Amino acid sequence: MENQGGSWTRRKFLQMVGIAGGSAAVYESMVALGMLRTPEAYAGPPKLPAGAGSGKSVVILGAGVGGLTAAYELRKADYDVWILEASARTGGRSLTVRRGDAIEQMGRPNQICHFDDGLYLNAGPGRIPYHHQAVISYCRELNVALQVYVMETRVNLFQTPDAFDGQPVKNRRIANDTRGYISELLAKSVQKQTLDAELSGDDRAKLLDLLTVFGDVDPEKGYKYEGSSRSGYVVEPAVVEAGIIEPPLPLQSLLSSEFWLHRFYQPEEYEWQPTLFQPVDGMDHFAHALAKQVENRIIRNAEVVQVLNGDDGVRVTYRDRKTGRQLIRRADYCISNIPLPLATKIIDNDTFTEEYKQAAGAVTFAKTCKVGWQANERFWESPQNQIYGGISWINDPITQMWYPSNDYFSRKGVLTGAYNYGDVAKDFGELSFADRLRVAREGAERLYPDFAKYVPTELGLSIAWQMVPFQEGGWSDWDWTVPEQKDAYDRLLEPDKRFQVCGDQMSYLPGWQEGAVLSAHHVVEQIAGLKRAVPKLKVAGVPSKRRARRITGAEVR
Repeated sequence: MENQGGSWTRRKFLQMVGIAGGSAAVYESMVALGMLRTPEAYAGPPKLPAGAGSGKSVVILGAGVGGLTAAYELRKADYDVWILEASARTGGRSLTVRRGDAIEQMGRPNQICHFDDGLYLNAGPGRIPYHHQAVISYCRELNVALQVYVMETRVNLFQTPDAFDGQPVKNRRIANDTRGYISELLAKSVQKQTLDAELSGDDRAKLLDLLTVFGDVDPEKGYKYEGSSRSGYVVEPAVVEAGIIEPPLPLQSLLSSEFWLHRFYQPEEYEWQPTLFQPVDGMDHFAHALAKQVENRIIRNAEVVQVLNGDDGVRVTYRDRKTGRQLIRRADYCISNIPLPLATKIIDNDTFTEEYKQAAGAVTFAKTCKVGWQANERFWESPQNQIYGGISWINDPITQMWYPSNDYFSRKGVLTGAYNYGDVAKDFGELSFADRLRVAREGAERLYPDFAKYVPTELGLSIAWQMVPFQEGGWSDWDWTVPEQKDAYDRLLEPDKRFQVCGDQMSYLPGWQEGAVLSAHHVVEQIAGLKRAVPKLKVAGVPSKRRARRITGAEVR
């Protein structure tokens, strides 16, 4: 790979791609250059022969999406399947909260949802990317109606106390003014011939033409950026009025805001690119549709306390949380959908290999919180605000505000008034329920000073997933760039005797329902003897820790 200004190596090319487009662009480029293997397109669930499971039994620990998917596919092949679910409900972290529902938090009283009938908060997963074809295929198969989820609109807001006089600014102004200034600066560099080593004369002309369109700069004014109609209007064009465009935000203000550090570009990442979907009337309809297929095989309030593993089968001891009795269930195979930090407690005995137990204990689960508000008026859809879906980002503990992507122009709606992670979520989760709502309201009022006018405090609720019984976190926080973590992950992809782990925690899509479904397929194929080869991916093909946290930090999913 050569250019007229010197030798191009693949490494140099990828470095420049990374500077321009980030790690996602590097990954795509490596795939295009044949430097990485990529998984085949989704070809459907495991194709188990009819009757393949006759006379064989499987006990599944946990009725989350992964466990339910595994049970559904195994039952198709006549396996004798039972699911032990510690809570009273199915779905795991797929939790949609409606009027009368209780949110459980360890060491706290239950919160009861007081939303109006028909309104809901997706307290766990909130969206399905178009390329999550395994989930979408099941939605089709099980008649789960989907509607479009809007990830971003150009009228969503960004707010920080560090710039713009603390005022919220529309997405389109930040996005387009930034492009304009970058185009101006790069065009001036091209004109000064500072990039001759990288560009031929013909390439320079083409790049200047690209920058003219990319940044909406004027070649006749030396490519100076003086604002763009892309950023919107102070006075809208009409019949008599031609319109007055928004003045450009000062470059120094854009830089001072550090907007790019607050997930402003998350919608550019692969997992959040349009089109995204959500089940009509709540995400839990997907998990409930799976549970319906195996309803007579689910034992609720069954808290697993120990698994004994053997070469010929397993023995699972569980406690009936209603009666306190301890019961035993034996099976040929065991699939655990329990979060790994909790599963380590039930496999801590000498029937499991030390290697496997260490691998299971290698990962922690991320802390994450959400807040839901019922608004008695959809003020964000007013003629002044004109927001129909999407997310506003804010340099504040609430991190972001989601607007509903359904029931437009109706009177009331539910806002996701906070969704945070990491240390912010740790501190937020430790607050009392009242203080969580106080902090969330203060953040919301930085976006909308009259927020309290439309949103009563008594119609707010919160969830800290690290405090939810039998979950204790939002998603597995693997760091695949650390060899020990990558080795542990690879080890857990294989069974230990008759025991296997599944769920989104055992996928490169932690926190996404697609990861849970694909992991279930992987385990089902192993049990059925259709063993799928586990690819030994290079570290370069795995998201970096920084990249992985950007990916997983936007969902419980």
